[in-house]
Amino acid sequence: MGYRLDWRLVGRANRLLDSGEIDSGFRDRRSALEALGAFLHQFAFWGRDSERDSWWAKRSEDADLRVFISLREEMPSEEDAIPVTWAAREDEQVPLAA
Repeated sequence: MGYRLDWRLVGRANRLLDSGEIDSGFRDRRSALEALGAFLHQFAFWGRDSERDSWWAKRSEDADLRVFISLREEMPSEEDAIPVTWAAREDEQVPLAA
């Protein structure tokens, strides 16, 4: 499992202008929050929406552009959770190394 920081750049009337991800994910919540803190310190104004586990930031109090950042925990897919040798049927042979 890991954590992702997704961002959305929003303009007037909450129009989505761009979106992406900060770095390529983090192994734990603490490292994701450290990266989030470094990101937010680039902005003069920022805050948190605790209900959605997300944050917002903008360059000035009257700025039209705002960035929203959300923290999400990655859940392992079912394929990742079951080793390939266990997932194979009894009559199939699965190579141990590729």
